[in-house]
Amino acid sequence: MEIPSIDDQIAVTDRMIEDRPDLSNPLELHKKILQAQRQVRESPKKGTDVDWDDKSIIDDLQRKAVRSGQPIASFLDPSIFDSKALLHTIGQVIGALIEKGVKEDWPKKFLDEVKRGETNILDLVGAAMKGDAEYFKRYGERFEVSPALILFIINSSIQPCLEEIAKRVDPSFLERWWKAPCPICGRRPMVAKLRARKRHLTCTLCGAVYLADLFLCVNCGNVDPYTLKFLAPEGHSEFRVDFCEKCKHYLKVIDENRLKSPIPRGLEDIMTIDLDLMAKRAGLIRA
Repeated sequence: MEIPSIDDQIAVTDRMIEDRPDLSNPLELHKKILQAQRQVRESPKKGTDVDWDDKSIIDDLQRKAVRSGQPIASFLDPSIFDSKALLHTIGQVIGALIEKGVKEDWPKKFLDEVKRGETNILDLVGAAMKGDAEYFKRYGERFEVSPALILFIINSSIQPCLEEIAKRVDPSFLERWWKAPCPICGRRPMVAKLRARKRHLTCTLCGAVYLADLFLCVNCGNVDPYTLKFLAPEGHSEFRVDFCEKCKHYLKVIDENRLKSPIPRGLEDIMTIDLDLMAKRAGLIRA
């Protein structure tokens, strides 16, 4: 999986803003996050002390993931991350959020605590890689803000590293994974792509694209085809929403064979926001 340069990604995002002015707000935020990540993205080690050119490191992580059935991120020690690089990126991401309208009181307080060491930055990273919802729930309650927003800030700081791992793993590892959570970072997918009658789940955090059963609820694991349904927007056969009648969660699906023009890598979730609105009207739940 090749990752376009940051300048190429920004240029593509600018074109999408011109093509879809109705999506300018989320696209502009995406662009600002890319700019906030520039220093780490352009670093060969992606904000860590790891030489990712050493193939034995990726091979070892893959073996551990296959043996355990756990994503690669669960075997990453937070201490591999450069605290100064993390702090820089977190500050830049917070600045981007404030520019886009987030009230600055709590983000600045949060950043000050991290700078002073009152909140351990590597503990935050470790909790993010483990997907520890309770950890971020406590922070959300403390700062009176959505835990998802704090998690977003931390995820943005480690995203370049996770993308680098996803880029370097063996394609056969992704093809054999066959589970709903991402094999790299463990996140549950929001988007899938159909290619040649196969469903490829697409991670919006690390960018991994991996095979999964056509009849599988990515939230609860339901495989009963009689309770797995779909909705399709009128006049757009290239898109649909797969949903589970048991848990009411949904997955956005892009049929690449029917797309008039390709959706740029990393923008799949943003460019299908209309499907989220359709799903919400139907009473469905986003993961």
